[in-house]
Amino acid sequence: MRIVLVEDNLQLATTIAEGLTEDGYTVHSVATAAGAIERGMRRDLDLMVLDLGLPDRDGIEVLRELRAARINVPVLVLTARDAVDARVAALDAGADDYLVKPFAFAELVARIAALARRAAGPRWAPASDVPLTMRDDLVIESGDRTVSLSPREYALFGCLLRRRGEVVARTEILRDAFGYEFDPGTNVIDVHLNHLRKKLQGFPVSIETVRGAGIRLVVAE
Repeated sequence: MRIVLVEDNLQLATTIAEGLTEDGYTVHSVATAAGAIERGMRRDLDLMVLDLGLPDRDGIEVLRELRAARINVPVLVLTARDAVDARVAALDAGADDYLVKPFAFAELVARIAALARRAAGPRWAPASDVPLTMRDDLVIESGDRTVSLSPREYALFGCLLRRRGEVVARTEILRDAFGYEFDPGTNVIDVHLNHLRKKLQGFPVSIETVRGAGIRLVVAE
């Protein structure tokens, strides 16, 4: 999952980015409103964490500009402004959540995960003919069987499920499930595929590797 972190406090930005990276997220940091808008307009992010007190423009203006451009990526505002009016203004401008500094890192991570699940749900929701459900708590459910996935396993499974029956190229998986715009030269896909295959044993799906082409998820009829 690709997160754009907009924070002009370098020390805080570094701490947040390192923590989120350890949790499996891909983080791109910018320190200005201009940088936030530029990154948002690329439409290649999954979530934005946005400070409001930026050096060039107010974060509220960033929100309004992104929403006016139909950039609907989830935005979590992270700011020292704790007044009710500030919260209302941010939410009215298009923020999806609001967290006041100082904050507990665990709460930030929980809120990011909640926004990610909320955003991913409709996009990854299986059709009615698929005999399983991707729950909001990173659990796959089929009948009375359930299994918990890590965020990256969940993202990988969702990427394959919404294109079930198709061969998905590894470059597309790297981009859509892992946030890589390039091949990092590792076996990250295969590692998570192995985990998924083990966890999904007994479920009505199979994951096939098509040599030289990509990965295909097949749903049992």
